[in-house]
Amino acid sequence: MDEALVRHPQAVVQNTIRLWRRLAPELISMIGERSFNPLYARSVRLACMQYPWLAQEATTFAGSNERFAALEERLQAQDIMRAGLGSMALFNIFLNELASLIGEGLTTHLLRLTSSQQTSAIPPEDFPG
Repeated sequence: MDEALVRHPQAVVQNTIRLWRRLAPELISMIGERSFNPLYARSVRLACMQYPWLAQEATTFAGSNERFAALEERLQAQDIMRAGLGSMALFNIFLNELASLIGEGLTTHLLRLTSSQQTSAIPPEDFPG
């Protein structure tokens, strides 16, 4: 993820949202939506300590297309550098929180599953793993 943002900074918003939209269904299938949503919300709150502009109102998600709409809006409101830094911070916090719940091995496996899908403009080698 970090490398994708560095290699393709002009597409930081699109790459970030594409990544979350690929990761969320995989994770939700494992831990459920009732676990994913609070984990994501907690990650946003923690990222807001360093990037207050990431703050978003608490939301219940009506559908998967709406899940990351607030993040997309907040990233678009920033310049490329700030959007990239905020995006990487949020993603890294999320991964750390996830790893603390399900373990590093399963977290790494999940990332490999999502990076093997060829539907993204982000090359698989840009994902951690």
